[in-house]
Amino acid sequence: MRIMKRVMVFMVLAAFSIFVRSDQTNPELDGLFRALQQSNDLIKISSIQNKIWLHWYELPEGSRALQTIFDQGMRALHLGQLQTAINQFTRVIEAAPQFAEGWNRRATAYFMVGDFEASLRDIQQTLALEPRHFGALGGLSMILENTLQYDKAIQAEKLLLELMPENVLIKERIQLLRTQSLDSRI
Repeated sequence: MRIMKRVMVFMVLAAFSIFVRSDQTNPELDGLFRALQQSNDLIKISSIQNKIWLHWYELPEGSRALQTIFDQGMRALHLGQLQTAINQFTRVIEAAPQFAEGWNRRATAYFMVGDFEASLRDIQQTLALEPRHFGALGGLSMILENTLQYDKAIQAEKLLLELMPENVLIKERIQLLRTQSLDSRI
């Protein structure tokens, strides 16, 4: 009886861990983010970012069916079938709310249909789950720029700069946003 009870507890904990461990919890990410912070080569930065994206796109082990739904959402997003993408990402979020990339991709789809409020809500959730999510920070900056909130967009870019202090593209974008901010005051 005690053995059966232990087996049941183990099975429950194992099943729960499948849904708790998700993309942004991969232990390899810390090293990749350290490398990202230290790099001053745009090609290397891009390569490191791509490795990070690969981890972020992975759902927890044991979520093969959910991975298929996420991948369908990604295909729909790339094909411009935005409502289908939103629906697929919503299904993923409902089943795995700790999966940051589900929130981020739905935020992207909402942005593309012009629903900035919904996009901002999903970006907020993405960043709560993965504060280093440079895709979400970039999306936040774009929304703030599109809504003429240049000073806040600059703040989002500065957060990106903390992740990639030597990225000249971020520095250039901050300068562009500063110019837009000054021009908007004239």
